[in-house]
Amino acid sequence: MTDSAEKIRTYLEDFKKDDSQNAFCALTNLPHDVLPELIATFKKEQEKRVRVFLVETIWQHRQQSVIPFLAEVLHDPDPDVWKEALDGLVTLASPQAVEAHRSAKQRQFKDDKDAQEFREWIDEAIEQAETEMQRH
Repeated sequence: MTDSAEKIRTYLEDFKKDDSQNAFCALTNLPHDVLPELIATFKKEQEKRVRVFLVETIWQHRQQSVIPFLAEVLHDPDPDVWKEALDGLVTLASPQAVEAHRSAKQRQFKDDKDAQEFREWIDEAIEQAETEMQRH
């Protein structure tokens, strides 16, 4: 196990023991080169609460390099997980982030109500990201 993987594992144990503030600060203060390991950890994680937490810690590094990951997470079946990815994409407001939103609108759902809700969230996120980009 790499040093980064060991640190991530330790901080996730803290999170699971309800020390979320310490775990969040520790994970977001790690060097950005830990992002691929955090993404790999997310992809293996089954527990919803931990998955949402990992998505947030990943985008809180505020690196444009995580936009493809966040775009992929928009296809997660759990609304809490994909909504966290939306938050990250809005925060990382850029043409690439807006394109990730637009591409996600093609996502297929079994239930029309779920599809409508998802597209409403996406439309709002696009509007927020475009507003943020105009400010800068």
